[in-house]
Amino acid sequence: MKTPLLAALCAAALSAPTAGAQTVRAYFGTDGDGIYVAELDTASGTLAPPARAIEIGRPGFLAIHPNKRFLYTIAYGGPLGKQGGVAAMKIEADGTLSLLNAQSTEGRGGCHVGIDATGKCLMVAYYGSGSVASFRILEDGSLSEAQSYQLHEGSGSHPHRQDKPYAHSIIANPSGTYAYACDLGIDKVMIYRLDADRGTLAPAGEAAVPGGSMGPRHMKWSADGKHAYVLNELDLGVSLFKAARDGQMEFVRTLSTLPEDVGKDKMTSSELRIHPNGHFIYAANRDTTGAGRDSITLFSCCEEGFQRIETIPARVRVPRNFNIDPSGKWLLVGGQESHDVAVFGIDPANGKATFTGQRIPFPCGPICIEFP
Repeated sequence: MKTPLLAALCAAALSAPTAGAQTVRAYFGTDGDGIYVAELDTASGTLAPPARAIEIGRPGFLAIHPNKRFLYTIAYGGPLGKQGGVAAMKIEADGTLSLLNAQSTEGRGGCHVGIDATGKCLMVAYYGSGSVASFRILEDGSLSEAQSYQLHEGSGSHPHRQDKPYAHSIIANPSGTYAYACDLGIDKVMIYRLDADRGTLAPAGEAAVPGGSMGPRHMKWSADGKHAYVLNELDLGVSLFKAARDGQMEFVRTLSTLPEDVGKDKMTSSELRIHPNGHFIYAANRDTTGAGRDSITLFSCCEEGFQRIETIPARVRVPRNFNIDPSGKWLLVGGQESHDVAVFGIDPANGKATFTGQRIPFPCGPICIEFP
């Protein structure tokens, strides 16, 4: 329930129409009391102050439906209880969100949601239980009960972080035929055959991330579905894979997200994104000591030219997540511990990002950024 003051702030912050040629909305999942929304001026790079789009407990990762009418998130509290679940919301004309329904499964510690390209299936990764689940997305945007639930098995070589499976993300390939779940605890990407119409996942293999104690966290597919990039949280690297037959992946190589002369102690990687033009990859690195080593790394994006280009300061503390606006000109970096978002301008010709000087305060830590 919005207070009169909050309602007024929301109205002011969301007054610019999303259909405007030079503005786009950005939604922010947080570690606090709701999902926030802010307008980004794509001509100047100015990010407006955020307004709360919906009050919901600890909404972590977000996924926006391909038709841009619905939004899904991990959430806790209320009808979902402490174990949490996944919530479906409608994106209203003014940018606010209205709850459609919520579902839970036996999974614990949900941390990531993904949607196939047809918008028929929502997939969820559960870090706490090392498992994944899937739901049908109904015509009104709401979610069915869970249609499948898969529990991972195994462990890794890291003494503290890989004692058991920790499923960290799940995404579909561009053709929507297979889904891929990065499991930090077992150094593998688990592969599932995806039936989007039925909303089900069926085991179809696995791809190991060589090296030991790598900790695969998130991954992205190239638009043509020929290559996949896996971000390794523990070893701070990006692993390149080639697509193979029957949904399988062939490992090519791994590049460090940090230069050789930069220490990795107490550092972890968090997110990677591919530029809209398909030529560049960005990865975020977090300094868990608070010593200011948080950074963003730029890579070139193709098999032959896959290489690190540069690493720059993130300008926030603990960049849990970041994203690039659809125009490809602006990079928003969320500071989970500094409670702000830094804005960078991107040169599409070389991919390099330059800090604009903007750091927009947030009432809580932004941990996911998505554009409709």
